[in-house]
Amino acid sequence: MAINENNQFGELSFSDNALKELAMKSYQLFFKEQVPEIDLNEKDISKMIKIVENDDETISVYIKTKAKYGASIIKFAKDLQNFLKSEVEKMTEVPVRNIDIVLDGLIVSSSEENIEEIEKIPEVIEENNIIIDEEENKIIEDDNGSVEN
Repeated sequence: MAINENNQFGELSFSDNALKELAMKSYQLFFKEQVPEIDLNEKDISKMIKIVENDDETISVYIKTKAKYGASIIKFAKDLQNFLKSEVEKMTEVPVRNIDIVLDGLIVSSSEENIEEIEKIPEVIEENNIIIDEEENKIIEDDNGSVEN
């Protein structure tokens, strides 16, 4: 099926495929800005987005996506909904009834993985010129600079 619109010059038709491609490109732009370290290809995005034409000549968009770990997932989803609705309606004047999002997982960037590794490093404290490995409770270096292993 296609969405049709009549005006004084004739009829405009938007195929489901054209609407899906538009939603895909808009999603790709949004995702690239939100999660720049991940580059999605069109084949992957095509599997994540579905467009349904409703009886009242509106469309519904269904998206299965991942969000960035550490950022507000609710804000990410709402911003994605607003962006897609705005882009599709701006370019086609086809009303978007709803955009349903299913969160399929989280993306952890390499810098956040490094933070987790840093947190695993044992805490070392210095008291009275003696450095102590708190986790193993042993002296690493004393006043004279001698080091124990």
